[in-house]
Amino acid sequence: MRVEFDIARRLSSRRAGAKAGIMERVATIATGVSIAVIIITLSVVIGFKHDLRNLLTGASADITVTAPQSGGVVSGKRIEHSAPLVEALQHPDIARYSPYTAKEGVLKSDDNILGVMLKGVDDCFDPTFYKEHIVEGRFPRIGLEPRTKDILISESIARKMDVAVGDRIEMVFVDAEGGILRDRFEISGLYHTGVDIIDNGIVLTDIRNVARLYDGNSAMVTGFDLWLREGAESDIVARELNGGFIDLYLATGCQAEAFTAEAVFPDIFGWLATHDITAMAVVVIMIIVALLNMTTSLLIIVLERQRMIGELRALGMRRGAVVGIFLFRALFITARGVVWGAMAGIVIVVIQHLWAVVPLPSEGYLLEAVPVALCWGWWLAAIVATIAITLIVMLLPAALAAKISPTKIMRYE
Repeated sequence: MRVEFDIARRLSSRRAGAKAGIMERVATIATGVSIAVIIITLSVVIGFKHDLRNLLTGASADITVTAPQSGGVVSGKRIEHSAPLVEALQHPDIARYSPYTAKEGVLKSDDNILGVMLKGVDDCFDPTFYKEHIVEGRFPRIGLEPRTKDILISESIARKMDVAVGDRIEMVFVDAEGGILRDRFEISGLYHTGVDIIDNGIVLTDIRNVARLYDGNSAMVTGFDLWLREGAESDIVARELNGGFIDLYLATGCQAEAFTAEAVFPDIFGWLATHDITAMAVVVIMIIVALLNMTTSLLIIVLERQRMIGELRALGMRRGAVVGIFLFRALFITARGVVWGAMAGIVIVVIQHLWAVVPLPSEGYLLEAVPVALCWGWWLAAIVATIAITLIVMLLPAALAAKISPTKIMRYE
């Protein structure tokens, strides 16, 4: 293999300012562009899934426990915040949980109305996510005595309702009998996540404010938000919790069911799943483009080197060695393209990751900038797979070189 490698290396060298042939340059550029596009595509798709999931689970939860009839969303059906239910929530993969009571209502000002969900939380709630996204004011005071009437609304809601921090705003609700309930709250802060489904719908307050809109019984809640430990699988945890809830129902009659974020937001996660198919299609197309250019280039190189091949065969070189020369030649071209393409792709991804220079319309994509993930493992796997597939396919033109007859070449010369 030493001889084949040395010959291929000499053929690929750029001594005395010599330039690569046009087809070799085309193959290198095509491979580089393909690798760069693959890296960017993987980063964007994985970044979309990671960032959007973090936003949804930060504002909602990894798992939501409600009455089975509620399906993980707000409804008039509540469950009892009891000791047996809390005991059933004790799971090694659950990092924390928080009860909440929610009710759909309408924000009302002099000139505007807007439907929202008023979500009441207690002092078990971890406000970190919302505090990180507060743009003005502060998080509502929760669990104090006497009870406060603070609410946290989004910046977009404040803009639509033409209100600001410190203003008082009225909310209108419909009770179980169809009657009208009214209450007034003080805006303590404004938050902004960039995800319309959150910003246009969620208003936070003390859980006791929402309990009053039902019957004042704080022991009855809409459900529990559950956040998992790093690395835990929400599907597995939800399934195990539901198994315990069956035992709980048989023992106490309490009905509860765990729903993952995917079940609560099926449209969004279904939309994200289509991106996996898109990413796979782009990766396959880019690999095919690189293969076609590499195959064409290597065939032309073989034709250009017929005399050399004939001389090597006449000197006794075996066909396998000739194949090795052109496989090494293909490897050098591919490696050069991979290095340049990987560098370009990673630089583009890092720039977007640090400065978010490419924006997105949040109305259509839920995020304000193209999200990217620094997924080094996926990048390495894509590069290795591209090189391996290229070399396997390059066996065809390399084998063609080995079939060149030295006698025919010498006769032609």
